[in-house]
Amino acid sequence: MAWKEDIREQLDVSDSTVLTDKQKQMVKHWTDLQETLNAGDFDGMDRFFHPEFRYGNPNRPDLGTYEQWKTSPVALYKTFFPAAYKTIDAVGKGDDEIWIYATHYCKHVGGPYMGVQPTGNEFQVNWFSIVKFKDDKIISIFSISDVLTMLKDIGVVEVPQPVDPYK
Repeated sequence: MAWKEDIREQLDVSDSTVLTDKQKQMVKHWTDLQETLNAGDFDGMDRFFHPEFRYGNPNRPDLGTYEQWKTSPVALYKTFFPAAYKTIDAVGKGDDEIWIYATHYCKHVGGPYMGVQPTGNEFQVNWFSIVKFKDDKIISIFSISDVLTMLKDIGVVEVPQPVDPYK
């Protein structure tokens, strides 16, 4: 499996006519973080986050603080390599918030995941995040991701596709 969409550079909003300059700055901060993650620079990622950072995700209630959350991209990078994060679209909300639609592509080669040994399966996960800033740093991320498709693609669960759930 390759990318479901053409691989492209990170989203560039510098010429956007719908985002304010502050919102463009926040999106650039976010896409720079994505490239830092893509490079596996986990010490370098610290500079993007406010000390009071909090993370929210109904699928991962165990990842509230920065120290807790940081373990997730580190483990993802080691378990699913190569990991490539890309931002597809961004919307600004005021001077301290952006909404991000993003994706990451991975291959399950680095270690077990939910009891499944490395399969070599490739997958792409799309997600939506609300990213808030304080003092030009990320203070909050709330994310919803397509975990079901990820679990199906890795081989953790079987999901009949396509299916009409109303039949």
